Amino acid sequence: MGKYRRLTREELHAVEAEFVRYLASESITSDDWEKKLSTDAPEVEGCLDAFSEQFWDGATGAIDCLEHQPTPGDLWLFHFTELTAHVIHCVHEDGVATWSQGGKQYEAEARGREIFLLLEQGAKPCDEDRFKAVQAEMVAGINVPD
Repeated sequence: MGKYRRLTREELHAVEAEFVRYLASESITSDDWEKKLSTDAPEVEGCLDAFSEQFWDGATGAIDCLEHQPTPGDLWLFHFTELTAHVIHCVHEDGVATWSQGGKQYEAEARGREIFLLLEQGAKPCDEDRFKAVQAEMVAGINVPD
């Protein structure tokens, strides 16, 4: 597999229409696909991997910001551009917020993988307004709201 993991059976089911379009774009009819499945053809693995890669590329490409709260009082926000990621971290304990921030650069082709790894850890997409609001709170030294 390439940059991402293969979609699970449940995930594939959820994006079945997109998978059918993918198979059609590869000139694989439903009868051909059923035959490959029944004979456990090696092409099945290749199709699933290629579709998964295409799916994750599209999904991660549509994300600019992520929010992750691994535990109560622990907030991470990420903002991605084509070549950089900026992170804000806030730990809220005993009524006191401790802020930190950082960033990194990466190659354009690594952007999707960076986002994918955070999604796999439980991060959720958020809008840029959320990122900017928390950034403003950090600058002002305000305790982050839940």
